Amino acid sequence: MLASLPLAALDTRKRRRAIEEAFRGRQELDERDFYEKYFEQREIPFFIVRKVRQILERDLDADLSRLSAEDDFTKNLNFFWQFDSLADAEIVLSLEEEFQIKLAEKNLQEEFRTVDGLVNLVWRKVREKEESV
Repeated sequence: MLASLPLAALDTRKRRRAIEEAFRGRQELDERDFYEKYFEQREIPFFIVRKVRQILERDLDADLSRLSAEDDFTKNLNFFWQFDSLADAEIVLSLEEEFQIKLAEKNLQEEFRTVDGLVNLVWRKVREKEESV
């Protein structure tokens, strides 16, 4: 038990360093600025973008104030899966629950690569749900 404490602290430090390296030199954006910079011009509703980012922050347990729409979970953000191999499943479940949608595996493989892709996928599924009612 005591031997695992130093390992956990080491993982925490490695994780913090990886996050800092991924976002180094970027400006912090609050929810509104993030939305306006990356999604407003495409008329994706603010509540979609805000909630997706909040879910990512919660399920990845990270400050994502320097996140960009182009950030890629298979490239510059792939370290998140090294520290929590179930985080992607938690994110999917959280999104499905929050928006009352179903995210098919095929869509996830194609679109859950970038933040932009994930927001677009959620927005498309929400629209599809609303149109079917």
